[in-house]
Amino acid sequence: MKNGIRCRVQLCVEPNTSHTAEFLKKQIEIGFQHMSARSRISRFATAMNHLTDEQLDYLTDLDGKDRVAWCATVTRDGEERGIGIARYISLPNEKNMAEFAITVVDDYQGQGVGYQLLNKLIQSASQNGFQVLRGYILMSNMPMLALCKRFESKKSTVDGPFVIVDILVD
Repeated sequence: MKNGIRCRVQLCVEPNTSHTAEFLKKQIEIGFQHMSARSRISRFATAMNHLTDEQLDYLTDLDGKDRVAWCATVTRDGEERGIGIARYISLPNEKNMAEFAITVVDDYQGQGVGYQLLNKLIQSASQNGFQVLRGYILMSNMPMLALCKRFESKKSTVDGPFVIVDILVD
């Protein structure tokens, strides 16, 4: 990262490791508590104080092909802590397209974590046969729009408060 701290980027749920869906849920809950109200609105388009069990189930329902997530972690005091997550889910009515989202906890924003996560997500999408990653991003989320621009995203339309961006997957 730009601040010199080392982070690890890996698939969020990996067989034969401690990275289970339950571990991921706990990490997401902890990470959520380290997000400001502004960051929560930027990511979820609403001010919420916690994630429901249903939301956590949805965010951790991964299959490695149509639903993939990459996590960024740091180790502090011997304990692994999640600092960011990028995920995509295939869009059933859009052939070869998946919707993506990225979240980085406040203390690590602007350090290159989102870039690393999106890069891994694009690689996975390519390996799994997707041609486009689509993001629905609040117009006010300038850092995320700037990140997408680094990956040569195309703004397709505006849908209410959202800009729809497409990133072509090579």
